[in-house]
Amino acid sequence: MRHIVNKFPPPYRPPYRPRVRRRAFTLIEMIVVMLILQLVAGMVLVNVSAAQRSERLSRAGEQVIVALRYARMLAMSSGQPVGVEFNTATSQMRVFYGASATTVSNNLMSGGTYVVNFAKQADVAGVTFSSAAITARSANPYQVVFGTFGGTQNSGTITLSYGGQRITVQIPAVGDAKVQ
Repeated sequence: MRHIVNKFPPPYRPPYRPRVRRRAFTLIEMIVVMLILQLVAGMVLVNVSAAQRSERLSRAGEQVIVALRYARMLAMSSGQPVGVEFNTATSQMRVFYGASATTVSNNLMSGGTYVVNFAKQADVAGVTFSSAAITARSANPYQVVFGTFGGTQNSGTITLSYGGQRITVQIPAVGDAKVQ
C-alpha cells in the first residue's frame, strides 16, 4: 500500500494566544472617576469665588480712591470746597461741593450725579463700609472735605468689607489715598 501524501499543506494556524476579552468600565470605576472630578471642580470653585471676592473689594477700593482724586481735583479747579461723603448705614458714597453740600452732577454716572451705591452697583454689589475713622468727623455720614489747594483736615481710613474679607483705604491729609 502506498502512503498517500497530501499535496496541500495544512491551513495556516497562528500560534496559540489566549483570547483577550474586551470589557467595559465597571460601576465602581465610574463612581471613582466621578468623585475625582467633583473634588477637582470643588477646589476650582473655591479658588474662583475667593478671587471674585478679592476682585470685588479691589474694585470698590479703586472707586473710593477715584472719588477722592476727583473731589481733590474739582476743589482745586473750582475754587470751592469739595468733599466725599461715606454713609456706612446705606453703603453709599457721594461727591459734593460747596457749603450746602450739593451733590456733584456727572453725566458719566447713572442718575447724572456722582453717587455710588455699593449695594446696587453690579461690579461692587454687596461691598459695605464696615468702619470709618475720619478726623473731625465722628458720626455717620463721614465726610472728607478738600480745600482749594487740594489738602484736607479730614484724613483717616475707610474700611470696606465683603464676604469675610476687608481692605482699608488710607486717606492722607496731602497726597493720594492708598489701599492698605
